Amino acid sequence: MTRQQNSETGNHRIFLWFGLDVSKNSFTAAFHNGIDGKTIVKSGPEFTSNLAGVRQFLKWRDTILKKAQGEMALTDALVMEATGHYSTKLAKLLLKGNGNLRISICNACSVSHYLRSHKADKSDRQDAEFIARYGQDAQPKAWTPKASEVEVLRELLKQRQVYTNMRSELKNRADSLACPEVAAENRKMIKFLDERLKKLDEEIRKAAQAAAEMKEEISLMTTVPGVALLSAATIYAELGSLKQYTRNQLSAMSGGCPINRQSGVSLHSSRISRRGSAELRRILFLDSFQGIQQIPALAELHARLLTRPESSKMTARCACMRKQLMILRGIVVSGKPFDKTFKSISQAKHAEPAKKCEKSA
Repeated sequence: MTRQQNSETGNHRIFLWFGLDVSKNSFTAAFHNGIDGKTIVKSGPEFTSNLAGVRQFLKWRDTILKKAQGEMALTDALVMEATGHYSTKLAKLLLKGNGNLRISICNACSVSHYLRSHKADKSDRQDAEFIARYGQDAQPKAWTPKASEVEVLRELLKQRQVYTNMRSELKNRADSLACPEVAAENRKMIKFLDERLKKLDEEIRKAAQAAAEMKEEISLMTTVPGVALLSAATIYAELGSLKQYTRNQLSAMSGGCPINRQSGVSLHSSRISRRGSAELRRILFLDSFQGIQQIPALAELHARLLTRPESSKMTARCACMRKQLMILRGIVVSGKPFDKTFKSISQAKHAEPAKKCEKSA
């Protein structure tokens, strides 16, 4: 048997892992053999993050695998920590060099905690070694690159947020500028950013229609009160198609799922996990203001949570953010526009006691 079957998940366990510690212009590689527990760290200079460096790494990988596999056809995999553009860029280069590679890009927080739990000091070579061991222990899922249309939309939205932040900063300084020349320059810059934002909005609108599935889902999401084109585009750019997630998966991906903090007799208030995209949570937070006012299900949930002694305004708000995201998923999965008169089974259950109370009164 070349690979051990995982009885819980039904997936094959992988024993040969290459850990990559990625920096801006280069990456360090290490190999961990989960069968004999041995780890090999690449000696000499680091690999450069370009096609030439990737080819050098693939040659080194082939040499290592020949020795490790012997006569057995063992599967290997690559694992790296999520470092934004640098990790995705390297992953794409690796797939360009060898399209059969299995690559995992893992949550930076999880990898960081794993590294700190195993070693006190820090270096690129040690990081690569323990990232490879992390792959063996965690068995992370394979990374799937986003479609080029989604990547373009995501970059446009990020650039728009940069311009928006710059405009807000300049606007806040406007009243405190005593020098007329500086004030005039400030106004010119604000006007320039307004023009760029207007142009970017048009480019985002076109990018949101670049793929049929993306166009359809964004169009459906905009039927929900409080969710405009920019919000729907951001949600799709950060998560991809909402059809691919279950309710629990989507809640976890958004970072909006509650986390309990209890130890012994100490019981602390719960909080949201805040894992996943901060930009997604920002959009959901802003959209929830209009959503609570215009969506009956959100208004009822918000009012009900505020009556609980242990709930705060922020707790109720976060619950509404999650609820609104579930509504968006339901609309996308069903393929039907938003209908505020629709009630789910859980909403009907909450409504029944209220009707009984009215009749008894």
